[in-house]
Amino acid sequence: MEHLLLDLPSVDREEDGGALAAHRAFWQYPEAVRKKCTISEMIFVPDHIPDGYYLLNLQTACFDLDVSPSKPEIYALYPTE
Repeated sequence: MEHLLLDLPSVDREEDGGALAAHRAFWQYPEAVRKKCTISEMIFVPDHIPDGYYLLNLQTACFDLDVSPSKPEIYALYPTE
């Protein structure tokens, strides 16, 4: 998995003492950093969107930082309608 999208404020627990264990595990930091992977938190997917396979257009801002706002858009690979 290269892109993890969550409808939660964070992949980590609110109180983890700054460990960011889930972020570090996802990116395999510091052993073998996965630089092409992303985590998008606080996304919204309407209830009427079915589970399935989608193409993702992440649309990140061009900042030279380790965080960026994004506007994820999905396109169904196998439309049901």
